[in-house]
Amino acid sequence: MSLGKKERRFTIAIGLIIGVTASSMLVKHALEVKDEQAAQKPGNYNSQRTAVGNIPFQALPTPVILAIPNGVVIHYEENRTSLAEPEAGRVNSWVIETTGSFRSERLFILAEQSVSSVLQARFYRSAEIYLKLTDENTAHVLEEILDEELFRIIGKNNSTGELIVQTKKFSPTDLENAMNFFTSMKFVKHARLSPWVSSR
Repeated sequence: MSLGKKERRFTIAIGLIIGVTASSMLVKHALEVKDEQAAQKPGNYNSQRTAVGNIPFQALPTPVILAIPNGVVIHYEENRTSLAEPEAGRVNSWVIETTGSFRSERLFILAEQSVSSVLQARFYRSAEIYLKLTDENTAHVLEEILDEELFRIIGKNNSTGELIVQTKKFSPTDLENAMNFFTSMKFVKHARLSPWVSSR
């Protein structure tokens, strides 16, 4: 028995509805699985393991999540001396990769939070160190000393006269070692990290 014109259209419509519904459910399921896998990927906030070294880290405090809602934890060190304010006491430190003003811009932010207080966090650019020299003429001497595999001068802060040195290693310990290296030079007055402020 053959189907009439109306019955064929109705059968085709039902088939299409079933097909679209089934494929939508499969796509939704695939996206849920993908999101779940991404949440457990090292560096993801939910994974609580760093992207470098797969080291466990404490859950990010609320001030850090609010400032950097979508990032990847690269490094973590706990209960250490603050890099920016050594007199401030012990801190937990996360280095987080995020995007800048442009999607292609990668920023590495050092987030420090006092071990004794969870109310606020301080943020700094972790891949840049600002150097104040005793004499501007010594900039070329510094450039000759620097290991190109680790550091490079990328500019100068016009308002402060400080050189901006980019570092390729920026775990909290690496940054501490770099700051000590620079301040040990006779022609370097001081080395500091540049504060970072969230645009959110």
